[in-house]
Amino acid sequence: MTRWYQHRFHNVTTHRIVFSTIPLVPRFLQPPIALVTALIFFFLLKRERQAVARNLRRISGKRGLALQWKVYRVFYSFCDFMVSYCYVPHATHEQLLSMLVEKDKDKARGAAKIDQCLAEGHGLIVWTAHLGNSEFASRLLEMHGRPVNVARLVEDKPAEIMLRNLMSNERLKIVDLSGGVRATLDLLQALRRNEIVAIQGDRVYRHHCADVPFFSEPAAFPLGPFVLSQVSGAPVMPGFVVRQGWLRYRVLMGDPIPPPSSSPSSEAADPNPQAGLREAVGFLEKTLATHYDQWLNFFDFWPVVSRD
Repeated sequence: MTRWYQHRFHNVTTHRIVFSTIPLVPRFLQPPIALVTALIFFFLLKRERQAVARNLRRISGKRGLALQWKVYRVFYSFCDFMVSYCYVPHATHEQLLSMLVEKDKDKARGAAKIDQCLAEGHGLIVWTAHLGNSEFASRLLEMHGRPVNVARLVEDKPAEIMLRNLMSNERLKIVDLSGGVRATLDLLQALRRNEIVAIQGDRVYRHHCADVPFFSEPAAFPLGPFVLSQVSGAPVMPGFVVRQGWLRYRVLMGDPIPPPSSSPSSEAADPNPQAGLREAVGFLEKTLATHYDQWLNFFDFWPVVSRD
């Protein structure tokens, strides 16, 4: 399993300070505070800054000051993401919808497209990434009247457990991927109950992955969501919630990817799970071309190539 970034500020005390003080600050003052905070952490977190720079250099082709400006914007986006924990976990559905920039809220969140997938009765796998605000996206999925099962690796660290508990409620269940086979069975059973499973697909938690082209270089992505799709019959919907202003968001959603056929003779879908993975990664690549500053991965995504 890949070791993710870990720094001294990712702890319960720091999070409690943020979550207790930010709601007391007038909303119009939060963005300028975030501008300064992002700059401070841009300089303090050298290892993370350098990793983001290597990633964005591959995505954008920029170097020098232009590249560093893009890297700084990632830190600013992360400030928005952390502040959202003060509001998103306990927001009503009406409050969540008010954070979307479009006027037609049902259309904005792709309600019809998701309901159409659920009408088939096999559940739905929402394939997302550490792009924009995945926690906000999970809460939007609650509005379809079915339990939402968020598959994520909950590291055995107090800060991670704290964030997990914040995002859990009677409609939103966290399925810890460290549970291995048990977690996979839980997700499969949820799909068979016609529920929603949300999976972040841009981090390899275990060895079951595949290398696919990503910004002209092969990169490893987990294959599990598409194997789960093949076994359950659930389609995979790639989608992200991107920031359009301070605590203002837009849903970007691709077309449903049908489950890989388990029968070689079937013409309904490609029998290879990697075909669906390549389609989802292509949608991620297209989104990152314009929203690169919201890809909140602070480690080398191309660990070998990026150190050339």
